[in-house]
Amino acid sequence: MTSIFYIFIALILVIYFWLKKRNNYWNDRGFLQPESKGSFMGVTKGKTPFQGLDDHYKSFKGRAKAIGIYQFFVPSIFPTDPELIKHILMKDFSYFHDRGMYHNKEADPTSAHLLSLDGQDWRDRRTKMSPIFTSGKMKMMFENVDKISDKLVEVLKKNIKTSNVHDMKRWSQKFTADNIGNVAFGLECNCIEDENSAFMKYGRRLLDLKPFEIIKFIFAINLPDLARMLKIRSNPKDAGDFFLNTFLQTFEYRQAYNIVRSDFVSLLLGLKHLYTPLELAAEAFLVFAAGYETSSTLMTFTLYELALNQEIQDKLREEITTGIEENDGKLTYEMLFEFKYLDMVVNEALRKYPPIPILFRKCVKDYKIPGTNLIIPTGIKALINVYSLHHDPEYFPEPSKFDPKRFSDENTKNIKSCTFLPFGEGQRNCIGMRFGQMQSKMAILKLVKNFKFSPCDKTLIPMKFETFAPFISPKGGMWLKVEKI
Repeated sequence: MTSIFYIFIALILVIYFWLKKRNNYWNDRGFLQPESKGSFMGVTKGKTPFQGLDDHYKSFKGRAKAIGIYQFFVPSIFPTDPELIKHILMKDFSYFHDRGMYHNKEADPTSAHLLSLDGQDWRDRRTKMSPIFTSGKMKMMFENVDKISDKLVEVLKKNIKTSNVHDMKRWSQKFTADNIGNVAFGLECNCIEDENSAFMKYGRRLLDLKPFEIIKFIFAINLPDLARMLKIRSNPKDAGDFFLNTFLQTFEYRQAYNIVRSDFVSLLLGLKHLYTPLELAAEAFLVFAAGYETSSTLMTFTLYELALNQEIQDKLREEITTGIEENDGKLTYEMLFEFKYLDMVVNEALRKYPPIPILFRKCVKDYKIPGTNLIIPTGIKALINVYSLHHDPEYFPEPSKFDPKRFSDENTKNIKSCTFLPFGEGQRNCIGMRFGQMQSKMAILKLVKNFKFSPCDKTLIPMKFETFAPFISPKGGMWLKVEKI
């Protein structure tokens, strides 16, 4: 009994001294670091991760180009200087070409996609996948997106007859689930009319994690190599299996009957000589998982700000209505991207509410920060807080104000490099940027043309965010008053 007691005490002391040394990891290397250690970037204080990082940004900006932080005792680097961020994302990309995300081809096939792959695997996959996301390929899908956005308008018109107060986050999710299910999996998903459809159910499942799944997710983020050894699944098994099997069934059916459509499935079929069906399924899953929430988030917050700023909403509606009338009532792919004020409004929503507020890059070899003697060690992740840059008054005066004029032709040229990063930057920027913009702009255009949005008693003013969510998300939904024009 005595020996067990001494072993226990020794173990406590070992853990104590290990944590003490771990908490001095950055101080020992000459970096500044916040006093609080061991929390997940503010979550333990009731803040979102990007809000927790924003506190550090405000405290240390101007004092250091980068500071050392900890994610549950795992050391990471937090750059606050746009010039250093530019080096990480672009100039010195060879030192930071990985994201350091968890993936496991065997245990969790849907995790091994373009977003998470590292090194040469990523480089090869990116080269082969890039032609799928060109403007020409997006134009092929325009008609499908146009039809589904019309269905969104039609169904919403029916629903406002019984109630004019709606959660526009949920409507946005129904649209993106329906749209991406159609173009990425080749199926009529019926998500807009039936929010209990399979694609909506499993789309929500990817975000509505159970407590143990949240723990696994955090574990996989912070210790991906160990998570791989333990064969942990970062995505809920039921959701991952649904998307995997759905794609494989469509894939096999298309091959058997030689069916060709203007969608991602047919484009991925063109790569079947390069990749296995499981690898292609992982890419289809990524299109859904990434596009479902990011695009719906952009739609959600754009409608929110338009509801709060009626003069901006009216001006946008006038641009849309006039442009379509002048083209004999027709909307084309080219027109969608030629609406200048629509582009300004969308960019300002991306600035104020970046769907992915934190970017990750992994240092793959020791890196000396330019102009200093500080070394970022191999294996350390760099966390770039897009939210802080977008809300820094030095780069965007009056950052809490929704002002599309920031993105006029005249003002855009004055935006400092690497301070506006809604889609990342450099070689690992968002490959699906064009598709995301197409579906978001299409839905926003159709909704603003047909409906007036305004605040209601349930509208969040000021905005509050869900504390733990992989994307920026309004707390309790986005409730707005919706009236037919």
